[in-house]
Amino acid sequence: MWDRIESTVDAARRRSPWLDHLARAGGRYQRTQGDLMAAGVTYFAFLGLFPVLMLIASVIGLVLSGNELLQQELYGAIRDTFPGSTGAEIVTNLQAAVGSAGVVGLVGLVGFVYAGLRAMDKLRIGMERIWKGHPEEPEFLRDNVQDILALILLGALGVLSLGLTGVATWATDWLLEMLGLEGAPGLFVLTAVISLALAFAGDTVVFLWLLKVVPSTRHPLRRLLPGALFGAAGFEVLKLIGNLYLSLISGSVTASAFGGAVGILVWINIVFRFSFFTAAWTASLPALADAAPAAGATRIDAPDGDRSPAR
Repeated sequence: MWDRIESTVDAARRRSPWLDHLARAGGRYQRTQGDLMAAGVTYFAFLGLFPVLMLIASVIGLVLSGNELLQQELYGAIRDTFPGSTGAEIVTNLQAAVGSAGVVGLVGLVGFVYAGLRAMDKLRIGMERIWKGHPEEPEFLRDNVQDILALILLGALGVLSLGLTGVATWATDWLLEMLGLEGAPGLFVLTAVISLALAFAGDTVVFLWLLKVVPSTRHPLRRLLPGALFGAAGFEVLKLIGNLYLSLISGSVTASAFGGAVGILVWINIVFRFSFFTAAWTASLPALADAAPAAGATRIDAPDGDRSPAR
Protein backbone atom coordinates (compact mmCIF):
# COMPACT_ATOMS: atom_id res chain seq x y z
CA MET A 1 0.00 0.00 0.00
CA TRP A 2 2.80 2.41 0.86
CA ASP A 3 4.56 1.67 -2.44
CA ARG A 4 1.31 2.36 -4.27
CA ILE A 5 0.91 5.69 -2.47
CA GLU A 6 4.51 6.66 -3.26
CA SER A 7 4.12 5.79 -6.93
CA THR A 8 0.89 7.84 -7.11
CA VAL A 9 2.58 10.85 -5.50
CA ASP A 10 5.63 10.52 -7.77
CA ALA A 11 3.40 10.35 -10.85
CA ALA A 12 1.49 13.46 -9.72
CA ARG A 13 4.76 15.32 -9.19
CA ARG A 14 5.99 14.38 -12.65
CA ARG A 15 2.75 15.63 -14.20
CA SER A 16 2.62 18.86 -12.15
CA PRO A 17 5.87 20.87 -11.90
CA TRP A 18 4.28 23.24 -9.36
CA LEU A 19 3.49 20.29 -7.06
CA ASP A 20 7.03 18.95 -7.43
CA HIS A 21 8.39 22.40 -6.61
CA LEU A 22 6.15 22.63 -3.55
CA ALA A 23 7.30 19.20 -2.36
CA ARG A 24 10.95 20.10 -2.81
CA ALA A 25 10.41 23.32 -0.88
CA GLY A 26 8.73 21.36 1.92
CA GLY A 27 11.62 18.91 2.00
CA ARG A 28 14.18 21.70 2.26
CA TYR A 29 12.11 23.41 4.98
CA GLN A 30 11.92 20.23 7.06
CA ARG A 31 15.60 19.29 6.61
CA THR A 32 16.72 22.70 7.81
CA GLN A 33 14.36 22.59 10.83
CA GLY A 34 12.24 25.53 9.73
CA ASP A 35 9.70 25.02 12.54
CA LEU A 36 12.45 25.17 15.18
CA MET A 37 13.95 28.32 13.64
CA ALA A 38 10.51 29.97 13.52
CA ALA A 39 9.92 29.12 17.19
CA GLY A 40 13.14 30.91 18.19
CA VAL A 41 12.25 34.05 16.26
CA THR A 42 8.68 33.95 17.61
CA TYR A 43 9.86 33.90 21.22
CA PHE A 44 11.96 37.04 20.94
CA ALA A 45 9.51 38.81 18.62
CA PHE A 46 6.67 38.26 21.11
CA LEU A 47 8.96 39.26 23.97
CA GLY A 48 9.74 42.48 22.13
CA LEU A 49 6.08 43.51 22.01
CA PHE A 50 6.09 44.53 25.68
CA PRO A 51 9.07 46.94 25.43
CA VAL A 52 7.42 48.44 22.34
CA LEU A 53 4.26 49.10 24.35
CA MET A 54 6.40 50.70 27.05
CA LEU A 55 8.03 52.93 24.43
CA ILE A 56 4.64 53.98 23.09
CA ALA A 57 3.42 54.74 26.61
CA SER A 58 6.59 56.74 27.23
CA VAL A 59 6.09 58.83 24.08
CA ILE A 60 2.48 59.51 25.02
CA GLY A 61 3.61 60.46 28.51
CA LEU A 62 6.27 62.85 27.20
CA VAL A 63 3.72 64.49 24.90
CA LEU A 64 1.23 64.90 27.74
CA SER A 65 3.84 66.16 30.20
CA GLY A 66 4.35 69.32 28.17
CA ASN A 67 0.67 70.13 27.72
CA GLU A 68 -1.36 70.71 30.87
CA LEU A 69 -4.52 71.52 28.92
CA LEU A 70 -4.33 68.25 26.99
CA GLN A 71 -3.78 66.36 30.24
CA GLN A 72 -6.86 67.88 31.85
CA GLU A 73 -9.00 67.19 28.77
CA LEU A 74 -7.83 63.59 28.68
CA TYR A 75 -8.37 63.07 32.40
CA GLY A 76 -11.84 64.58 32.14
CA ALA A 77 -12.75 62.35 29.22
CA ILE A 78 -11.58 59.30 31.17
CA ARG A 79 -13.65 60.27 34.23
CA ASP A 80 -16.71 60.78 32.03
CA THR A 81 -16.21 57.46 30.28
CA PHE A 82 -15.38 55.49 33.45
CA PRO A 83 -17.26 57.13 36.35
CA GLY A 84 -16.46 56.33 39.95
CA SER A 85 -13.39 54.56 41.31
CA THR A 86 -12.49 52.94 37.99
CA GLY A 87 -11.97 56.26 36.24
CA ALA A 88 -10.06 57.66 39.21
CA GLU A 89 -7.72 54.66 39.21
CA ILE A 90 -7.05 54.95 35.47
CA VAL A 91 -6.29 58.66 35.86
CA THR A 92 -3.93 57.94 38.78
CA ASN A 93 -2.04 55.32 36.77
CA LEU A 94 -1.83 57.63 33.77
CA GLN A 95 -0.49 60.46 35.92
CA ALA A 96 2.17 58.10 37.28
CA ALA A 97 3.09 57.10 33.72
CA VAL A 98 3.42 60.75 32.71
CA GLY A 99 5.67 61.41 35.69
CA SER A 100 7.98 58.46 34.92
CA ALA A 101 7.88 58.60 31.11
CA GLY A 102 11.65 58.94 30.83
CA VAL A 103 12.43 55.86 32.94
CA VAL A 104 9.72 53.79 31.24
CA GLY A 105 11.03 54.82 27.84
CA LEU A 106 14.61 53.90 28.74
CA VAL A 107 13.60 50.47 30.03
CA GLY A 108 11.43 49.92 26.96
CA LEU A 109 14.25 50.94 24.62
CA VAL A 110 16.75 48.59 26.27
CA GLY A 111 14.26 45.72 26.21
CA PHE A 112 13.33 46.37 22.59
CA VAL A 113 16.98 46.46 21.47
CA TYR A 114 17.74 43.19 23.28
CA ALA A 115 14.68 41.32 22.01
CA GLY A 116 15.05 42.81 18.53
CA LEU A 117 18.70 41.79 18.21
CA ARG A 118 17.97 38.25 19.38
CA ALA A 119 15.04 37.96 16.97
CA MET A 120 17.16 39.20 14.07
CA ASP A 121 19.94 36.79 15.03
CA LYS A 122 17.56 33.81 14.95
CA LEU A 123 16.03 35.04 11.70
CA ARG A 124 19.45 35.36 10.05
CA ILE A 125 20.56 31.92 11.26
CA GLY A 126 17.37 30.33 9.94
CA MET A 127 17.68 32.00 6.54
CA GLU A 128 21.34 30.98 6.27
CA ARG A 129 20.44 27.37 7.08
CA ILE A 130 17.79 27.31 4.36
CA TRP A 131 19.98 28.94 1.71
CA LYS A 132 23.41 27.57 2.60
CA GLY A 133 22.65 24.46 4.64
CA HIS A 134 24.34 25.81 7.77
CA PRO A 135 24.82 29.16 9.51
CA GLU A 136 28.03 31.06 8.93
CA GLU A 137 30.75 31.18 11.57
CA PRO A 138 29.64 33.65 14.26
CA GLU A 139 31.45 36.97 14.69
CA PHE A 140 30.11 38.95 17.63
CA LEU A 141 30.80 42.48 16.39
CA ARG A 142 29.90 41.89 12.74
CA ASP A 143 26.74 39.94 13.53
CA ASN A 144 25.41 42.47 16.03
CA VAL A 145 26.15 45.44 13.76
CA GLN A 146 24.37 43.68 10.89
CA ASP A 147 21.44 42.83 13.15
CA ILE A 148 21.12 46.43 14.37
CA LEU A 149 21.16 47.74 10.81
CA ALA A 150 18.67 45.06 9.73
CA LEU A 151 16.37 45.90 12.66
CA ILE A 152 16.45 49.61 11.78
CA LEU A 153 15.85 48.85 8.10
CA LEU A 154 12.96 46.52 8.86
CA GLY A 155 11.35 49.08 11.13
CA ALA A 156 11.79 51.80 8.50
CA LEU A 157 10.27 49.57 5.82
CA GLY A 158 7.30 48.77 8.07
CA VAL A 159 6.69 52.42 8.92
CA LEU A 160 7.08 53.40 5.25
CA SER A 161 4.62 50.72 4.17
CA LEU A 162 2.04 51.82 6.73
CA GLY A 163 2.66 55.46 5.91
CA LEU A 164 2.22 54.96 2.17
CA THR A 165 -0.98 53.03 2.74
CA GLY A 166 -2.38 55.72 5.04
CA VAL A 167 -1.35 58.58 2.75
CA ALA A 168 -2.82 56.85 -0.29
CA THR A 169 -6.11 56.24 1.51
CA TRP A 170 -6.26 59.86 2.70
CA ALA A 171 -5.34 61.22 -0.75
CA THR A 172 -7.98 59.06 -2.43
CA ASP A 173 -10.66 60.18 0.02
CA TRP A 174 -9.60 63.83 -0.39
CA LEU A 175 -9.68 63.60 -4.19
CA LEU A 176 -13.11 61.98 -4.19
CA GLU A 177 -14.39 64.66 -1.81
CA MET A 178 -12.97 67.43 -4.03
CA LEU A 179 -14.71 65.90 -7.03
CA GLY A 180 -17.94 65.50 -5.08
CA LEU A 181 -17.89 61.71 -5.53
CA GLU A 182 -17.39 60.64 -1.90
CA GLY A 183 -20.93 59.26 -1.73
CA ALA A 184 -20.85 57.41 -5.04
CA PRO A 185 -21.56 53.66 -4.68
CA GLY A 186 -18.68 51.27 -5.18
CA LEU A 187 -15.88 53.81 -4.73
CA PHE A 188 -14.86 52.24 -1.44
CA VAL A 189 -13.67 49.32 -3.54
CA LEU A 190 -11.22 51.65 -5.31
CA THR A 191 -9.81 52.83 -1.99
CA ALA A 192 -9.49 49.25 -0.76
CA VAL A 193 -7.72 48.14 -3.96
CA ILE A 194 -5.24 51.03 -3.79
CA SER A 195 -4.48 50.31 -0.12
CA LEU A 196 -4.06 46.60 -0.84
CA ALA A 197 -1.77 47.29 -3.81
CA LEU A 198 0.48 49.56 -1.76
CA ALA A 199 0.56 47.07 1.11
CA PHE A 200 1.45 44.30 -1.36
CA ALA A 201 4.26 46.44 -2.81
CA GLY A 202 5.63 47.09 0.68
CA ASP A 203 5.44 43.39 1.56
CA THR A 204 7.32 42.54 -1.65
CA VAL A 205 10.16 44.88 -0.65
CA VAL A 206 10.31 43.31 2.81
CA PHE A 207 10.50 39.79 1.39
CA LEU A 208 13.18 40.83 -1.10
CA TRP A 209 15.14 42.05 1.91
CA LEU A 210 14.50 38.77 3.74
CA LEU A 211 15.66 36.69 0.78
CA LYS A 212 18.60 38.83 -0.33
CA VAL A 213 20.07 40.80 2.55
CA VAL A 214 19.42 38.66 5.63
CA PRO A 215 21.11 35.47 4.36
CA SER A 216 23.57 37.45 2.15
CA THR A 217 22.66 35.55 -1.01
CA ARG A 218 24.47 36.32 -4.26
CA HIS A 219 21.46 35.88 -6.51
CA PRO A 220 20.23 38.99 -8.35
CA LEU A 221 16.97 40.55 -7.25
CA ARG A 222 15.18 39.60 -10.48
CA ARG A 223 15.64 35.91 -9.65
CA LEU A 224 14.41 36.43 -6.11
CA LEU A 225 11.37 38.45 -7.20
CA PRO A 226 9.07 35.39 -7.73
CA GLY A 227 9.74 34.33 -4.15
CA ALA A 228 9.10 37.85 -2.86
CA LEU A 229 5.78 38.00 -4.72
CA PHE A 230 4.86 34.56 -3.37
CA GLY A 231 5.69 35.71 0.17
CA ALA A 232 3.83 39.02 -0.17
CA ALA A 233 0.67 37.28 -1.41
CA GLY A 234 0.77 34.78 1.44
CA PHE A 235 1.43 37.48 4.03
CA GLU A 236 -1.61 39.47 2.89
CA VAL A 237 -3.72 36.33 3.31
CA LEU A 238 -2.32 35.85 6.81
CA LYS A 239 -3.17 39.47 7.66
CA LEU A 240 -6.76 38.91 6.54
CA ILE A 241 -6.98 35.78 8.69
CA GLY A 242 -5.55 37.68 11.67
CA ASN A 243 -8.06 40.50 11.26
CA LEU A 244 -10.90 37.99 10.98
CA TYR A 245 -9.76 36.26 14.18
CA LEU A 246 -9.60 39.55 16.09
CA SER A 247 -13.08 40.50 14.87
CA LEU A 248 -14.45 37.14 16.03
CA ILE A 249 -13.11 37.47 19.59
CA SER A 250 -13.85 41.18 19.98
CA GLY A 251 -17.36 40.50 21.29
CA SER A 252 -16.16 38.45 24.28
CA VAL A 253 -14.29 40.00 27.21
CA THR A 254 -12.73 36.66 28.21
CA ALA A 255 -11.72 35.78 24.66
CA SER A 256 -10.25 39.26 24.13
CA ALA A 257 -8.23 39.05 27.35
CA PHE A 258 -6.73 35.60 26.82
CA GLY A 259 -7.38 34.75 23.19
CA GLY A 260 -5.89 38.03 22.01
CA ALA A 261 -2.42 37.34 23.43
CA VAL A 262 -2.49 33.67 22.43
CA GLY A 263 -3.78 34.56 18.98
CA ILE A 264 -1.00 37.11 18.45
CA LEU A 265 1.60 34.55 19.56
CA VAL A 266 0.24 31.90 17.18
CA TRP A 267 -0.04 34.43 14.34
CA ILE A 268 3.57 35.57 14.77
CA ASN A 269 4.72 31.95 14.70
CA ILE A 270 2.74 31.21 11.53
CA VAL A 271 4.15 34.33 9.86
CA PHE A 272 7.75 33.30 10.54
CA ARG A 273 7.07 29.71 9.52
CA PHE A 274 5.68 31.01 6.27
CA SER A 275 8.68 33.34 5.87
CA PHE A 276 11.10 30.43 6.19
CA PHE A 277 8.97 28.32 3.85
CA THR A 278 9.02 31.20 1.36
CA ALA A 279 12.81 31.12 1.51
CA ALA A 280 12.76 27.35 0.93
CA TRP A 281 10.29 27.78 -1.95
CA THR A 282 12.51 30.44 -3.53
CA ALA A 283 15.70 28.43 -3.05
CA SER A 284 14.00 25.47 -4.77
CA LEU A 285 13.22 27.45 -7.93
CA PRO A 286 14.82 25.87 -11.04
CA ALA A 287 16.68 29.12 -11.75
CA LEU A 288 18.27 28.92 -8.29
CA ALA A 289 19.01 25.21 -8.31
CA ASP A 290 22.69 25.89 -7.66
CA ALA A 291 21.96 26.98 -4.07
CA ALA A 292 23.99 25.08 -1.53
CA PRO A 293 22.25 22.00 -0.04
CA ALA A 294 21.66 21.38 3.61
CA ALA A 295 24.76 19.96 5.24
CA GLY A 296 24.70 16.18 5.25
CA ALA A 297 21.20 16.09 3.78
CA THR A 298 20.07 13.73 1.06
CA ARG A 299 17.48 14.39 -1.53
CA ILE A 300 14.61 12.59 0.14
CA ASP A 301 11.96 14.56 -1.70
CA ALA A 302 12.88 13.60 -5.26
CA PRO A 303 10.69 11.16 -7.20
CA ASP A 304 11.86 7.79 -8.55
CA GLY A 305 13.95 7.11 -5.47
CA ASP A 306 16.69 9.59 -6.37
CA ARG A 307 19.11 9.96 -3.43
CA SER A 308 21.50 12.46 -4.99
CA PRO A 309 22.54 15.45 -2.83
CA ALA A 310 19.83 18.06 -2.36
CA ARG A 311 20.11 21.13 -4.53
